[in-house]
Amino acid sequence: MYQEEKINWDKLLKHIEGQDDLQDAEELNQEELEMLLLAEEINMRLQEKDPKLRFPVQEGWEELKLKHEEKVRRTKRYKLYRVMAVAAVLLLVLAPAWWFLSRNNAGTPLTGKEVQLTLGNGETVELDANHSDVLKSEGAVLNGTNLTYKPETKTGVEAEEISSNTLTVPRGKYTRLELGDGTMVWLNGGSKLIYPTPFASDKREVTLEGEAYFDVSHNAARPFVVHLKEMDVKVLGTAFGINTLGKVLQTALERGKVSLQAGSQSLLLLPGELGTYDLERKSLNKTEADLRLYTAWKDLDVYFTNNTLEEITSRLGREYDLDFRFENEELKNLHFTADMPRTADFNKILNYIKMSSNQIDFVVKGNKVLVKSR
Repeated sequence: MYQEEKINWDKLLKHIEGQDDLQDAEELNQEELEMLLLAEEINMRLQEKDPKLRFPVQEGWEELKLKHEEKVRRTKRYKLYRVMAVAAVLLLVLAPAWWFLSRNNAGTPLTGKEVQLTLGNGETVELDANHSDVLKSEGAVLNGTNLTYKPETKTGVEAEEISSNTLTVPRGKYTRLELGDGTMVWLNGGSKLIYPTPFASDKREVTLEGEAYFDVSHNAARPFVVHLKEMDVKVLGTAFGINTLGKVLQTALERGKVSLQAGSQSLLLLPGELGTYDLERKSLNKTEADLRLYTAWKDLDVYFTNNTLEEITSRLGREYDLDFRFENEELKNLHFTADMPRTADFNKILNYIKMSSNQIDFVVKGNKVLVKSR
């Protein structure tokens, strides 16, 4: 009969408060690990600047209760009274941060250089309060590092009137952009988006390098086109993620329809499908896929399902501005599954991976990470 693992609260609190160094951290058992992930999710959402993603004071605890009730039904290992006890303990642990953040509304920024905007006149500014006047003159308002353009007052302009901006998001950063037509764009670290302000009268065109998620405002008269390396993604109004950071271009469709065009090849994507274009083989294909693998980052989640450690470290490197080096090439082929909130402290992510396997360890020096065998 299964014996429920006990929680060592002193050990767990050290992890929650960030007192454990990655190399000296005591390993957590399964229940302690799940409690740590719950605490990290709450803490991250307390610090979220976007009201839609921030932890809701009134509904939050009920939401967490429902999450764990579902876990009870799935695993039959947990009891509701333990969930409520954990919630009470976490409330005590996180109450000071909650009190402070409710009055200051200040998030914890991720490491790395600042997000930059290059204007049509060639001037480059950082997305910070010091440049709010410049952004305002361009018809944009800055909220944190989220940039919002004022709604278009007319349906586009002639081609000769178009001025293009370039939004550059360095490794370790993340931002959201709302264009004048109402289209929302999330840009991940190591990405660049070139877009006009305003759009042309007959079409809306942007160019992407890196990874982005688009929620396109519907306008049948002005199709929306995302230009990639050797491929175009054409839509009217839909939501999809794109990743160009490899030898295969990926387009994951959540809602609506998109057309992929690469040279003489084309195909139509439906919701739940992943379109891929192999830059070496020049082949365009589509399959059904777990779309969260390609879109979880925009919700500030770290999500992998049986991915290789090479794939995982490649993404973590971009999102946390880290340089990974493997002591043994065979370690790249180890597979891991993870579903947890993205926090400002990447050590917590590495700890989770380390504690889910007895095969690997991490040596961290600044932003350099050595992956080694235990």
